[in-house]
Amino acid sequence: MTYKIPTSVLALGIPLGVIALAHLKSLPFAYTVRSWLLLRDLIKRAKQRNLEPDDLFSVVSQDHRCYLDDIDYNQHMNNSTYNKILDFSRIHILYTVFSRVMLEPHHHIFGHNGGVVTLFKKEIPPLSSYTVQSRIYTWNDKWLILQHRFVIKDDHNQPSTACHAFSKIVFKKLSGKTAPPKDVLELCGHDLTDPEIERRRSHNWETAQHILKLDTVLKDPYTWESKL
Repeated sequence: MTYKIPTSVLALGIPLGVIALAHLKSLPFAYTVRSWLLLRDLIKRAKQRNLEPDDLFSVVSQDHRCYLDDIDYNQHMNNSTYNKILDFSRIHILYTVFSRVMLEPHHHIFGHNGGVVTLFKKEIPPLSSYTVQSRIYTWNDKWLILQHRFVIKDDHNQPSTACHAFSKIVFKKLSGKTAPPKDVLELCGHDLTDPEIERRRSHNWETAQHILKLDTVLKDPYTWESKL
């Protein structure tokens, strides 16, 4: 005997199924599951490499697509989605370039995101694919600055940057004391004695230091109640 699905069930179930698929990344626990799957793959890779880090300025890439739950009423990728996607990029960097600190718990050092600056150049249209590339940009005694870019294909199928972004990462010990990025990099096995590394770090810091100046808004003398 063949079971026939009632028409009323199909009429309700098919549209609901389409809506769920179109908003797959917004379903309950979707973000957590995606993070867990990424971590699982990165940890497996790190252990296969015996926790040897990737090159200091190596670029990590992740491919994404702009689904319906990523867009806003302007019919392009929502601004908030960029920050959500950058979470995965930061995880990727930490578990490839800093794998020893992240996977050897006796160091008691943890990386924390202290803020993101995004600079939009072009829109990312619905259903279009894009690639997020991330790398270490520079550092000082407190902050590690990561550089990101969102890359799409233009009308001539050539790579084009839709957004530039910078994340500032601080490493903290269990005591709350800051671990300088230089110390953490060396702990992870990076050799920083090459003069070219310092030249690149210093050159990029000329730009990155202006990002940190945005922190002065925390001491804004003009209160929110000010009329002038």
